[in-house]
Amino acid sequence: MINITGTLIDRLKHTKFTRTQSKIADYFLNNQEKLAGLSSQDTAREIGVSEASLIRFCRIIGYEGLKDIKSQVYSMLVENAFTGLSISERMTQSREKFPHADPSLQFQTFMYQNMISVFSNSKEDFTRVTEILTSSQHKYIIGLRGCRGIALTFSRTLSFMLPNVICLNDGEGMSISRMQDATENDAVIMFVFSRYYKTDIKYASLARRKGAKICLITDELSGPIHEYADLTLYVSTSSVSLFHSTIGAAVISEYISTLVSRTADYRQRIDERDEITSEQRL
Repeated sequence: MINITGTLIDRLKHTKFTRTQSKIADYFLNNQEKLAGLSSQDTAREIGVSEASLIRFCRIIGYEGLKDIKSQVYSMLVENAFTGLSISERMTQSREKFPHADPSLQFQTFMYQNMISVFSNSKEDFTRVTEILTSSQHKYIIGLRGCRGIALTFSRTLSFMLPNVICLNDGEGMSISRMQDATENDAVIMFVFSRYYKTDIKYASLARRKGAKICLITDELSGPIHEYADLTLYVSTSSVSLFHSTIGAAVISEYISTLVSRTADYRQRIDERDEITSEQRL
């Protein structure tokens, strides 16, 4: 997913959609390279909606029609390409050169777009999540199922710089009960990918009731958790296999950690940590 931010991505993030409109929005998010080369009729057929619904959707998010969106998407594809070619052009060349769909090239293309998708979020959103983390009393980092590893790594990184970082990475009652102590002075960073589970709702709704600031990091802007979030950061999880790719989520968590490191005063905390662990190091 290439950087089309401040425009298409931000408009999608801040608009309430019907079920049909959500279907179109998710297609736009996950098929930018393909979108650039399709007519409105072909796009509507791909999504499974009427051409009238597609045009109506474009106008709802502030564009005259699909042509304006395609123009913007294509410009950003070219701007971000490593070689001066858009990703769609490079994929076409790859198919011609490797007609049997070399999985290595396919994999690289998907991983590249997942990493770049991180920066389809605005600088203002990243600034805000950094401020929320550094100003909050407790930081609850939530990641269940396929997001467990990301949540654990992100929590560990933050704990070097910030106090009271709490990782919740299972759906057990004991973990959820820890959220009972959350207050309006706390922050919740929640990694969640489709498909969704009732446990995801339990965590998000409890955090909302407690008044904590909630930042959602997700691969779908029309999911059921979105309504609970104060801030949503989008990341692509496209994969050539049956599971979600977590490389984009790893990049977004590392980037946030980098921003925190440039804001927080953590020298004393690091020095104390080094002293405590000195006897354990080789």
